[in-house]
Amino acid sequence: MDNYTLQSRLPPTASAEMPHNRQPFHKPATTLGAAGHWIKTLGILAPLVIGEFVKDPEQKWRAIRISAVATALLSEAMWTQRIRRQANEQPER
Repeated sequence: MDNYTLQSRLPPTASAEMPHNRQPFHKPATTLGAAGHWIKTLGILAPLVIGEFVKDPEQKWRAIRISAVATALLSEAMWTQRIRRQANEQPER
């Protein structure tokens, strides 16, 4: 077979004849995504805010370390909750 025959047998890709296949968007979890975004943003901004309000260098660094650990724990807890919820929603096999 020549190259022209093979090309005529292939399905069209992203052309006018082919309808657009849109991926369905079921069960949007935008609230969880927005909360995760705000937690990360607060974690990034925490050293700046702590630096403005805490003047003692020793206390400032301690507060920054605590805020970093707290942000990481909160983010991981949200992720674990999301994974557990998805596992509970899936049917058993």
